[in-house]
Amino acid sequence: MPQSFSYDKEWNGKFHATKQVRPVFVEEATEIVVVTVYTYYF
Repeated sequence: MPQSFSYDKEWNGKFHATKQVRPVFVEEATEIVVVTVYTYYF
């Protein structure tokens, strides 16, 4: 599930007010394995 945060900074030459992070993970019997994390700026 994506989580949004107040960012209010410049990234990649553009100003962005919000940063959203969406992890992709797999739940195993004894651990959670994070496969990748998608990050969006808007």
